[in-house]
Formats: sequence, C-alpha cells, structure tokens
Amino acid sequence: MSWLIPTNQLTPDQSRAVRLSPSEHRLISGGPGSGKTQILVHRAKYLSDELNISADKWKIMVYTNVLSDYIKSDTNLLDLPEDNVHTFDHWCRLFYEKQIGPRVPFNPESKRPDFEATRRAVTDYIDTNNSKPFFEFLLVDEGQDLPEDVFELLNKISNHVTVCFDKKQQLYPAGCEEQDVLEALNIRKKNINLIEAFRVCPYLVKLAAQFIPDKKERAAFLDQQRTPQVEKETPLLYYARDFDDEKSKLYEMVRERQLMNERIAILFATNRQVFGFAQGLRDAGIEVEIPPHHVKNKSQRPHDFTSSRPKLMAYHSAKGLTFDSVLLPRLVPGSFSWLPGGEEKIETLIFMAITRATRWAYFSTQEDDSLDALEKIIPLVKSGELKRLHWKDNNREGTAPQSSDDDLDFL
Repeated sequence: MSWLIPTNQLTPDQSRAVRLSPSEHRLISGGPGSGKTQILVHRAKYLSDELNISADKWKIMVYTNVLSDYIKSDTNLLDLPEDNVHTFDHWCRLFYEKQIGPRVPFNPESKRPDFEATRRAVTDYIDTNNSKPFFEFLLVDEGQDLPEDVFELLNKISNHVTVCFDKKQQLYPAGCEEQDVLEALNIRKKNINLIEAFRVCPYLVKLAAQFIPDKKERAAFLDQQRTPQVEKETPLLYYARDFDDEKSKLYEMVRERQLMNERIAILFATNRQVFGFAQGLRDAGIEVEIPPHHVKNKSQRPHDFTSSRPKLMAYHSAKGLTFDSVLLPRLVPGSFSWLPGGEEKIETLIFMAITRATRWAYFSTQEDDSLDALEKIIPLVKSGELKRLHWKDNNREGTAPQSSDDDLDFL
C-alpha cells in the first residue's frame, strides 16, 4: 500500500510547486489534503536529478519521527535514499556527535536529550566554523511547528530551502508565523498557495470546517474543496452507554474497514490510551501497529506504512499523514484534561485528526460524558452529512455488552 501518488497524477499547482526554481528560497502554503508532503518528496527527486546533486548534499526535514518513517516508507518508489529523511532535531544530534562531541546535552528532568541546548550548540558551531552552506537544498515539512531560529540556521547551511506551511495545523506553541519564515529566509512573499484539497471528500471537509473558529478562514477552507462526493460514505458519531460498549463498537468498526482493505488510523489524545487500546485490539484478534517508542519488545516491528494493519498513535504523531479512514474514540473531557489551551486547542487537534482521512471518519464518546466540542458537528446530522448513532439504536435489547476480564484502565 502506497501513499505517494505518481508524478503524472499531480495537480497543475502541485507540479508547478515541484518545479519551482531553486534560485531562491521558497514558501509553499496549503491546507490539509493539498499535497504538501507529496510535493516535497517529488521535489527532492526533481532537484536531485535536475541539479545532479549527490545524496549527501540534500535532506528532507520534518517535525515528528512518525512523519519521517511515513515518508521513508515510499522514498524507494522514486529511488531516493531513506537516510536523507530526518527530523530537524535528529539531524542536529547527528551533526553534534560528528562535529562537537560524542554525546549531546542531556536534560536530567525529562531524562531525554536536551533538544534546545543541542540546537544552540549546533548554531554556535556553524556560526564560528562554517563560512558557506554545505547543503545544496533542504526541504522542510510542517514548518509552522518549528521556531523562527530554526529557519535562520537552515538559511546558513543550505543554498536553497523549500518550506511547506499550514498555520491551521500548528499544534506546538514554539511554532512560528508565515511572516517569520519569510523574514528568516529573506523571501519576499510565499510562492504558492495551494487551494485544492484534492484528496479529502466533501463530507470530511465540512466536518473539519466546523472546528475553524474564524468565519472567513472557514469559508476559504470550504471553498478549496474540489473532490466530488462519489460514494456515500457518511461519517459516524457513536454515543456509547459506557466504556465497554464504546470499546466493543470500535472493534466492530475496525473490522468493517479492514474488510474494505483500507489504510486505517486510530488516534488518541494520550500515549497511555494508544498502548492500552493496542493491547485490547490484539486480545480481540486484531493485529495493529504502534509507534516505536511504545514498543516494549525491540524486535517487534514498528509502523510499516506499506501494510494494511491499523496504525495507533497520538493526535500529535499523525501530523502530515494520510489514511483512508480515521477513527477517533474516547472523545470525553478526561482524555484532554492534560492539554493546555482549553477548548480551542482541543478543536485544533480534532480538526487536524479529521483531515488525516481521505474517505471516512468515525467518532465515539459516552452519552453521559460527551466532549463539548462535538456539539460543533451535530448540525451536520440534520443535513445528512453526519450519522449519529446511540447505543440504544445499536443494541435493540437495551443492554450493553458485558465487561470482559481484560478491561484496561484508560484516561
């Protein structure tokens, strides 16, 4: 299963973005489904061939490890080396260990590498020791989540930088504005504003649009839809009686989508839920995949984006990915109690999660503990663009499934 579309199926705007001259830095803006990640991978192939650049002179840089693995899964289709795809912080770590010292700074509180200290050390080293760029080109995805000083560094190390950007999907407070990128890279204006959400079906566009608070931005997002609603795949919102019922319904929905041979993602608000539901699904006989840092058995295979096994991950890890169907269980207040920013941040996460799907979406909550944000999409039930199902409708006898011995404790 491949997420990368062939070159001859790119839209005219996407093809133009791929072939932009590297004579200056470029900023490409576009909403979910406009093909920004597709463009970066095809642009890597185009520039490396056009300029006859060796593999050590360019990189694709992304924000998350999952997106890095996702891109790597299909680089072979264009004869691109997967080792050229990194998160920015991983590249900084490799540079530090090669040029500065064997071990990057460590944060004793988080018990993880100190990414900010490593970035500063790399920047200081480059300012002191490098008089000219050592990359011919760099391609950056999810640029909205990187701070401005990252782009100032990229400007120093590469002759050309292409950045893909979508402000509506910014999840991290350290991120920047389009103007910050323009100034850091000395770009006069963004080069392309991708307007066609070519891969997202209209029902999903309308669902996601409910979580855009600004009316003008919402109207612009709705206007970018160009894909016809060919199949009547109505998204489903399920109100469960309790946790057992919600879990049982989720398993049912996963099995149904598997029969359609779809690429499936199940997204959660917390990593604890990812691990717990993965175990529950496996106990129910459904083979799934979870991110590498959740895998206790190091010999166990992490995400394989060429397989049809459902992928489980937290919302944040899904940035930049696409799937046929996306399932969002446990839409209850307790799942998001850890999240700063209140209702607005919750709605941003749900917007991003919905737009990972190209065909169908499923939401589930509990009738006595529903997330307030779901009220935004209820009006679509009346128009037939969302189906709402209550546990009493799902279970005519009015009884919920009995608890199993392997129930897991979730947030």
